[in-house]
Amino acid sequence: MKKRILLGIIVSVTFLYLVLRNVDLGNLAEILYGGRYLWIFPALVTYTLAFVFRSIRWSYLLLPVKKFGAKELFPSLIMGFAANNIFPMRFGEVVRAYIVGKKFNISKSASFATIVLERIMDGIGILTLLAVSIPFLPKLPPWTKKIIFISIMMFIVPFIVAAVLIIKKHSFNWMLKASCLKKNLGEMLVSKVNKFIMGFEVIKDTRNFLMVFAFTLLVWFCETMNLFFLVRVVGIELSLFLSVFVLFVVALGVAIPAAPSSIGTFEFFFVGGLVFFGVTKEQALAGGLVIHCIGFILIILAGAYFFVKEGISYKEMTVKNQ
Repeated sequence: MKKRILLGIIVSVTFLYLVLRNVDLGNLAEILYGGRYLWIFPALVTYTLAFVFRSIRWSYLLLPVKKFGAKELFPSLIMGFAANNIFPMRFGEVVRAYIVGKKFNISKSASFATIVLERIMDGIGILTLLAVSIPFLPKLPPWTKKIIFISIMMFIVPFIVAAVLIIKKHSFNWMLKASCLKKNLGEMLVSKVNKFIMGFEVIKDTRNFLMVFAFTLLVWFCETMNLFFLVRVVGIELSLFLSVFVLFVVALGVAIPAAPSSIGTFEFFFVGGLVFFGVTKEQALAGGLVIHCIGFILIILAGAYFFVKEGISYKEMTVKNQ
């Protein structure tokens, strides 16, 4: 855990240095002071809806493991996202798998696999919205094509791997007969692998998988609207299509393991996504800080509430998930 924390801090400090250099802090403070903060209220609606849709989507992802209602999963989802604001390197994903596994007595491996698939679907969802938006965008920076191609590989290839694992899951039975493994060890490994692959099996069910995809699009539409509203706090007027592009850039950036809450990486890629469209660095950074702070405060408060309600302590998370 300590090594992960140190590495995450190094990554975040590096990106914070890159985004803060040559910034006029006085101008930044003036922009934030003069913000139109009433735009936060419509953003609260879209922010909440995004998590409601995430909960519904997760209930579909978990169907091969166990049937859940979205209301049952909502607290675990919020606690996982809150843990990402506490732990570095996106360790909250592991925490979420642990919480739902313990609470509902299901395989933590299968639960974690659904979260892996969820992240893959997030990538596919934002790429889908970007594909719809591109015809309506102004001329994009030259590096955009390369980043889109890399992101397609980042999400489509893992999806194909997940599908192949489902088809070939019996291929791992060789471990039962491997002479280099004790019988009990081979059985345990095969059981773990099969439980993990179970978390991907919603892919086989066309109807349920289409529901997963539909709710993924709803999640990212809400995230787009959230950005659309909150940049207006600092006077940035973005179209919905430009909002999708900036969100796409940020989503790639926060995938980089960093300090808790993606400090540094979020701001760097948010600013990077805006400066090419004539937004000053100070104004772009002000918008990024507003969006990041609002999201951080809301999820920490909601997460703290559910952690207390569920009786899960910081020590339990760190010890059980090391």
